[in-house]
Amino acid sequence: MKTYFEILVVVVFALFSALYFAPTGETQTVVETAGQKFKNIKVLNDMPADQMGQVMNIMSASLGVDCKMCHVSNDKDFEKDGIDHKDIARKMIKMTWEINKTFFEGKPEVSCNTCHVGHERPVALPSLLPPPPPVERPKQPAVKPTVDEILAKYETALGGKDALAKVKSRYIKANRVEPDGKTVEPEEIWLKGGKYRSETKYADYVVTELFDGKNALKLGNTEAIELKAFEAEQMKRDAQLFANPDIRSIYAKLDFRFLNRIDGREVYMVTATTADNRREQLVFDVLTGQLVRRVASAMTVIGQFQYQVDYSDYKDLGGVKLPASTRFAMPGITWTRKIVEVKNNTVDDAKFAAPK
Repeated sequence: MKTYFEILVVVVFALFSALYFAPTGETQTVVETAGQKFKNIKVLNDMPADQMGQVMNIMSASLGVDCKMCHVSNDKDFEKDGIDHKDIARKMIKMTWEINKTFFEGKPEVSCNTCHVGHERPVALPSLLPPPPPVERPKQPAVKPTVDEILAKYETALGGKDALAKVKSRYIKANRVEPDGKTVEPEEIWLKGGKYRSETKYADYVVTELFDGKNALKLGNTEAIELKAFEAEQMKRDAQLFANPDIRSIYAKLDFRFLNRIDGREVYMVTATTADNRREQLVFDVLTGQLVRRVASAMTVIGQFQYQVDYSDYKDLGGVKLPASTRFAMPGITWTRKIVEVKNNTVDDAKFAAPK
């Protein structure tokens, strides 16, 4: 079964960072550093503590290894020393910073992944095979489509304004499928008016995510799990975006950028910027009009941390076409949500109330 230990790894190495500074007039919010929050920090002392999970995930994915590579145990005792790889990792971080400082004006242009590319050891020798030809963008349209045209096509793809107006809330029964394709956890999702609740069952351990329209909360059974600002933002976006063509109400600015290809299909690339200047990428299928991808990112001390959601297998579920398969991915973690059943207009507001 999916053990409590495995869930702790996901929680401790959860994605998401908080904002570094939140301006209020002429003052700034003081951010807790990794050196202040965690024990035995020797290099990442000045890094915002909320970046720790992201940075660990980036390093893990860049080298294709898990926590045991550098840490004595895969439980909460990450501060322990005892494995040489941990000291080597510290030296590698310093080396990367020095390269960026010397050659890239301190910008995190070089990261762990630059040399490792998913392998434990860097690949020193070039391939003797010719490199694959570069993937060229499709021919750009003489007249750029407007964002309103793209969103209108998306609305039609979902079933049209009249069909969407009939749906005030959704209850979704789904399965969370892990990367091995065999491990499956049952999920339940409730959506209503920009509010969101999900419950994922790992045997007798239930992880609940809740967004009531303003605030986000995460629980492991009945105990609160620390929720990072970026994680809360993505939970909010799941509530706002799912089968909602009124994307202009979510973002302060939307810009069509260019035509591209994903898996051989032409797509519209749209940059979406929130009121607090968070930038995301929305990708729409040119042929079907469907939203097929959303990408959000946060900067860390060792480079960008990306969070990607891929929507596919659109089906008529309750009178509206919904993505029956949604793949969530971030460095070191990925899973797929497969919808089993949808019931419309059965969700009560009490479902989004925070537990007392």
